[in-house]
Amino acid sequence: MKIVNTFGLTYLGSGHDGHPSFDLMVDGHSYLDTITEFEKPFAGKIAGTYQPGLNINRLDSADSTIPYFCTCGEPTCWFLTVEIYSQKDVDAEYVIWHRWVNPYREDKSKAAIGDYWDYSGLAPLIFEKQQYLREIEKNRIAYG
Repeated sequence: MKIVNTFGLTYLGSGHDGHPSFDLMVDGHSYLDTITEFEKPFAGKIAGTYQPGLNINRLDSADSTIPYFCTCGEPTCWFLTVEIYSQKDVDAEYVIWHRWVNPYREDKSKAAIGDYWDYSGLAPLIFEKQQYLREIEKNRIAYG
């Protein structure tokens, strides 16, 4: 596993909110593939049934984001969130994406019936801050 990842964005067109929509690319690959593999023990055949829809409008200043949501197109139906750490810190060298959560599966008391999906084993994504910000700006200029 790489200690520092390469952050990338693939433009998908206009999103549900009318803003440009992107897929999260990590080290040159759609991160949805990683999410799908990670969810298989919890979710079986519905693992990874999300569509990419990352909105980059505030990505360079947000504390969290929703990179994936339900394939039905309704953003609040079924989605994944991730916390973003250190991008507001001017001196930070890295941006870290961690603490992935599916809010519909975060209740630990439902683990016995299979309705708790624990993402704590999903390794944090660590991006070099300047490369991260350049990728956002490049796509904001091209598609924003």
